[in-house]
Amino acid sequence: MEEDRSCMVRVTAGLRQHIRSSSENSDSGRQRVRCGSRSHPWLLEAQTGQQVNISLLDFSGHGRRTQLDTRDDCHPAHVQYGYIVDKTNKNNVSICSTDAQQRHKYLYQSAGNLVEVVLMHAELATSDNGFLLAVQGVFNTQTTV
Repeated sequence: MEEDRSCMVRVTAGLRQHIRSSSENSDSGRQRVRCGSRSHPWLLEAQTGQQVNISLLDFSGHGRRTQLDTRDDCHPAHVQYGYIVDKTNKNNVSICSTDAQQRHKYLYQSAGNLVEVVLMHAELATSDNGFLLAVQGVFNTQTTV
C-alpha cells in the first residue's frame, strides 16, 4: 500500500509557505484527511543540509485561556494549539497562542530537515479566525569540524 503524502510540505530556503489551522485535503473519490491530526501530522521536509524554521501567525483572539484549557507547556494564560516533533533530536515543542497584542511569534528551528506538526482542538482548527504556521527552509549555519 502506498503511503499517503497529502500532508507533506516540501519546505524551501528563501520561500515562506503557510499552513492554515483548518486545512483539509481530499482527492476525488478519496476520504477527506485532516492534516495536522495525530494520525496524519503535517510533515515538513527541507532539503538535506537545511533546517525547518516555524513561526506562528495568530488571528484567533485566544490570547487568554478559554474553555479549551488543557495541561500543556504553554504559559497559563495561553492555549496550546498543538506541538512540533523534531525526530532528529527527539524534541517536542508546544505551539501556544500569542498575546492579544502580538500576532507573530517565532516557534522553532529544527535540528534536522524533517519535523512533524500536530494540531489540537478541532474547535480551533475549524475557526475562521484561526492561525497560520509560517514555514521556511534555512541553511544549517553550524559547521562540523
